[in-house]
Amino acid sequence: MLVASAFDFSDHKAAAYAPQMTLDMYLAFPEDASKLIEVVDGWIVRCESAEPSHQAIQLNLLIAIREAAGLRDRAKQSCHRVLGDMDVLIADSPKLHFRRPDVVVYRCIDDDRGRWGRKPIAADCLIAVEIVSADSITTDIRDKRAEYAAASIPHYWIVRMTDNDGPAISVERLLLTSDGEYTREGLAIRGRDFHAIDTISPFPLKLTWEALDEGL
Repeated sequence: MLVASAFDFSDHKAAAYAPQMTLDMYLAFPEDASKLIEVVDGWIVRCESAEPSHQAIQLNLLIAIREAAGLRDRAKQSCHRVLGDMDVLIADSPKLHFRRPDVVVYRCIDDDRGRWGRKPIAADCLIAVEIVSADSITTDIRDKRAEYAAASIPHYWIVRMTDNDGPAISVERLLLTSDGEYTREGLAIRGRDFHAIDTISPFPLKLTWEALDEGL
């Protein structure tokens, strides 16, 4: 097996010649290059830079969810972090597999846990949110749905945009069932529902379409 030291990562294209991306290789990857990829079953998946509309919706969701999670944490004396574009480890063996949700809610991690440090693993996560772009339709709706369910992430929210480029047109909230599959917990559609998000699960949150689209 090739290891990170076998490659000169000053040119990240060298990783394309590796039989698979391992955790050692990824940890040796330059930071500017690592932000552009996910790794699925050892294979590098290039992530395109998000369009401004995608980034605006992502920021608005992050702020709203962070505030709602904070209110619950203070009431329940729990602790969660709400971040965007954070690596979530699904598996490190036999092949490296991680995703980077647009927004992720995960329990606070106080100490480094080996080579993954303080970044979350799937078992830490409460919610994963993906905003569908033109180049991620199949990945977000089919692939990540299956991966997040298999990784036992309790809640998966999918945001669709008009023509996949904003403004937001629907928000689907999926809940993991006891048989390990997602079932629809809620579906908000613009023009039909006043709120883009109106839920008490996993914590109370109401967000209008206008608030979701702010900054577009």
